[in-house]
Amino acid sequence: MKIRHILLALLAVLSIAFMQPLVTFLGGLTLLLGVGALIFRDLSPASQDAVERRVLGWLRQARVRTAPAVDRPSIRRRRTPTLSRESGAPLTPSSSRGEGN
Repeated sequence: MKIRHILLALLAVLSIAFMQPLVTFLGGLTLLLGVGALIFRDLSPASQDAVERRVLGWLRQARVRTAPAVDRPSIRRRRTPTLSRESGAPLTPSSSRGEGN
């Protein structure tokens, strides 16, 4: 066996060992979703609509709980004075408008 084959086999064994809980969870979730889809498919159209409305209600509730609308008061920010090009002194609101000079 080449070293590359040994490394690939070792990597596969380590992946199986450490990924087994994730694969089990995903496999179980896939099985549940598949069975749910088969059951949903066999329901009458009125029952399918009722299930859809219930699921949409749960999704809306979860969305409202996680992102509540926060009314924040508007905050007025002061302007920071800028430096005059000629003098290097900060401009005041009166001097920036040309008043008081």
